[in-house]
Amino acid sequence: MSAFRACVVATMLLLLPGCALFMADKKGSPTGDSLLPWRKDKATSEHGDGPVLKMARLEASIVSRPLNDARIRRYVWEELDESGLMAPEVRQGLNICGFRVGVAGSATPWALQSLAQEAVAAHRSQDVQQVAESLNQTSIGPAFSLMPNGKSMLEVQSQLDVNRLPINKFAELSTLRDRRGLKCVFEVSVKELNNDWVLLNVLPQIHAGASTTRLSISGASDQLPVRQNIVPLYEQQFTVKLLAGEVAVIGYHENSDWCLGRLFFQPDSSSSGSERLLMIRMAGIDELRGTSDPGFRLNSYGR
Repeated sequence: MSAFRACVVATMLLLLPGCALFMADKKGSPTGDSLLPWRKDKATSEHGDGPVLKMARLEASIVSRPLNDARIRRYVWEELDESGLMAPEVRQGLNICGFRVGVAGSATPWALQSLAQEAVAAHRSQDVQQVAESLNQTSIGPAFSLMPNGKSMLEVQSQLDVNRLPINKFAELSTLRDRRGLKCVFEVSVKELNNDWVLLNVLPQIHAGASTTRLSISGASDQLPVRQNIVPLYEQQFTVKLLAGEVAVIGYHENSDWCLGRLFFQPDSSSSGSERLLMIRMAGIDELRGTSDPGFRLNSYGR
């Protein structure tokens, strides 16, 4: 009989831990928090609607004005912050190569706004006043969006006549055998972003030669895009942090000799020549929401 009682007690001791595993939590759930933490995360997420991808909503404008226009030469730069963007040695290196970078606050200066409106008017072949009325007061040009690691190409000069340029003075272009169709391009990519700011990486590039299918590697996949030969100018690469509403301005830092910045922004310094300016505005951060159901699809888009 004593052996029977001992067997019963041993059986009860073995069952008790097992019962504890299935005890309800305080809310009456049949499982504890530690067993299915992903359910809790999903239930308490901000959107409760699956993964959320953030992307920067940007605007860009390329301005071209005669060399005697004081706005592009002087007034624009008087209202920009150039010193607080990067280390002094980085800024000095860019200036030596003819590149100038500044940032305007969310209240866009009048010189910058008027140049942007004229650029859009010229593109649309409309009167400046009509464009000014149709544009948002703070808008500077067409909008585009970039996700982290995404990139966009902004072409500031196209089809440059190499016969009228001292190409041999640019060591960076010595590897180009075919110099036809020379273009100056900025590759803009998102290095990092938050709820109200974005860190942009800006890489100047020279494109030249015939547009053909060329092999490139992106991640773990091969791609065959149709493009020209590309010479990335890594020594002139820089990053700029923009808050919502701020505008990055990239232009020419005057130099007594030929330099890359002059090739990008002022290749023709004759009386009929012009100077260009690139503006990039951070309009805001958008979100792309998706579902976590099988057959994942993106189902909404908004700020």
